[in-house]
Formats: sequence, C-alpha cells, structure tokens
Amino acid sequence: MKKIVILISLFMLVSAFVAFGGGEGAAPTPGVKETIKIGTLISLTGEAAEMGVEFTESTNIAEDMINAKGGIHGYPVEVYILDAQSKPAVFATKSHRLIKSIEVVAGFGACDISFATAAGEVFQDAKTPFLDIAGTTPTIPLVGDYMFMAPGPDNDQGRAVAKFLYEELGYDTISIFKDVASAYGTKLTEYIIYYFKEIYREEDPVPFVPAYNTGDTDYTAQLTRLKPNIEKMGIQAVVLPTWPRDAPKIAKQARELGIDIPLIGTDGVDTSALTEVGGDAVEGMIYSTHFSPGQPGLPDMVKEYAKIHEEEYGREPGAFGTMSYDCVMIIVEAISAVIDEKGEDWWDAASLADKRTAIRDELLTITTKWTTQPISFTPEGWPKRGITWKIVEGGERVYYDFQPYKEFTPEGTVLLPFK
Repeated sequence: MKKIVILISLFMLVSAFVAFGGGEGAAPTPGVKETIKIGTLISLTGEAAEMGVEFTESTNIAEDMINAKGGIHGYPVEVYILDAQSKPAVFATKSHRLIKSIEVVAGFGACDISFATAAGEVFQDAKTPFLDIAGTTPTIPLVGDYMFMAPGPDNDQGRAVAKFLYEELGYDTISIFKDVASAYGTKLTEYIIYYFKEIYREEDPVPFVPAYNTGDTDYTAQLTRLKPNIEKMGIQAVVLPTWPRDAPKIAKQARELGIDIPLIGTDGVDTSALTEVGGDAVEGMIYSTHFSPGQPGLPDMVKEYAKIHEEEYGREPGAFGTMSYDCVMIIVEAISAVIDEKGEDWWDAASLADKRTAIRDELLTITTKWTTQPISFTPEGWPKRGITWKIVEGGERVYYDFQPYKEFTPEGTVLLPFK
C-alpha cells in the first residue's frame, strides 16, 4: 500500500514539474506559444533611482498593453526588470544574467554612458540587440553593431537647441552652465556652442560658461559672476543642460540673486523634480525633451499609454519613463516584423542566436508606428527622431513646440559625433 502511495505521489510531482516548465529543455505545451523574453536593466537604487521609477512604470504599462492586444502574433511577452543599482559593474553582471540565464532575445536599459557601455559591451559580445533608454552621449552606439539608442543623441539635441534658440526664440548671445563632472553636461554644452556658432556665424555667441559639478548645492559663486556680465556681454538667456535636480536649484538661486533673464533647459531637466524643487523659479522655463502627451498628432497607441499612466499613477508620463515605453515598442515592432517576414514556423524552430540577429537586422530597417513618434535608425544605431519642447506653466510641464528631425538635420548634415 505504501509503495502505491509513493508512486502516485511521485507521478503527481513529476506531472506538476513538467506542466510548469520544470526541467532543462522541457518541451513547450502543444498549442501554447512560447513566451518572448525581453530584459531591461534599470536603476531602482543609487543616484539614478529617480529615473528608474519612471522607467519601471512605463515598462510595465507597455508590457501589459502588448499582452492585452494578444502579444506578438499570439506570443506572450514578458519583460524582466533587473535593478542595476546605478553601478556600471552591476549593469555588466546582470547583463550576463539576462543573456545566459533568462535568455532574452533583446534588452534595453541605462541612463548614462557609463551604464549603457557596461551593459552594451556584454550584449554586443553575445550578439544580442540592446537599446540605451536615456543616455544621450553620441558615442554609445559605437560600442558595436548590436547597440542602439532610443533617445536622440546630444549632437542632434545640441543642433536642435542651437537652431531653436536662434531662429525661434531670437537669442544670439547666451550663457551655458557646464557640468564638468558628467559626460552629458560636458558634451551637450560643447555641441550647443559648436552649432550655435555654426548657425549664428559669430565668433563668440556664448561668452560666459560657468562650470559646476553634478549634485552641487551652492551656485552662488557662478551666479554672482554671471550677474554683472548679463548686461556687459548682452546675455539674453541661460541654458541649463543638467541632471534632474541641478537645474531647479540653479534656477532658485538665480532668482534669489535677482537674475531674471529666461532659463532654457534640455532633456535632463524633464522630471517632476523641476517643478517640485524649482517652484516659482522655473515658471516660464522652456526646455527640449523627448515627449509630451499634449503633442498634436500622437498615435492612438501612445494616447492609450498616456491615459493608462495618468489613471494608474495620477500624473502624465515623463519623458524618461516614455523612453522605456519606446524601447519596448521598438523591440516588439522589430520582433513582429521578423515573424511577419520569416513566419511562425521559423520563429518556433530558430535558435536564440538566430532570433537575436534577425531582430538586430530588422532594427536597421524599421520605422516604428507604436512609439511616441516614428523612429528609424542610422546604420550606426542613432535614432532619427524629432525634438519636443515643453514649458512650465502654472507649475505644470506642458507641450510647447516640436522640431521634426529633418528640420534640424537637413540632407548632407554630418552626423558623426566628436569624441
């Protein structure tokens, strides 16, 4: 009798183990399509955690939206979110986990060149596509031919900002606060200056460039030096290509010192910290960024995403979170196109390596439809995408204007970044 009970128990245990996919190499259940695994490396702790929260929110919404619509050709999608702790070494270590243990077909993540490069090099070695979420240093895709960027690179943003400042806002002399401790602040400042000179064709249209370090709290010295030079040098606006919490602090201290000329930001300022920390000091501030729910002509999919985000979190999606939504949709559309072209039988039989390469190849030719704007890629992995402008009005960050990609990147523009 005991033998029968033991045998029945063993049978039930093995049956449950197989049913839930236990055992290496377990065959998929007939008629049930295998889950498509995508991975993301997001910093939920450390210095980049503020952006990590936004990334996570939008990633989850994008995953739910895709699966609610039947997945990709009926294949369910699962996005594995790993905390990379704002440390390059952790980005690298957890990239190995996504590629080797979880076996994702593609990945995305990071918000800075150090993080993106650490992860990208691992994905490149494994010949697995990787999209940088929010790092804008132009050299990021030069890691290799499996590396792509979702946001526009700083050379594109610098060119767009310079053009907008001069042609749309009418400024011909500006000051820029240069963050010498970050690649973002340093390079974007250099690009804005370079293109401002090229467009305005004056020798020194940016005569005053005070330096600071990411996370500084006291900008009195820089602002005290700026104040008398505003009239002396004819400075019409101050540009702040900063990390999220630096711009509002600079703005508050500038206003306290009686500096009242316009403040212009870039995508790094587009988080809730701008208005929460800056308060009245940032009212009227205009800045370049990646997305606004108020932008005319958004695809229905994007409107749905923005509505869900508002309902679930009580606020509209920010630009950084939206970049993770774009990453999910870019990868999903590429996978869908691969299956369209090669067929479900090919997808079911193909090796993981072949799937990864096919997705990479598709990324080089795709023009997306479900993202916040149509996105395609250059052969180097830079996205061709426009620039959205927002303004702070009544303490809210609202849509102001949009620059199409071709407007600031006319045919014949040299795209290669300086190192």
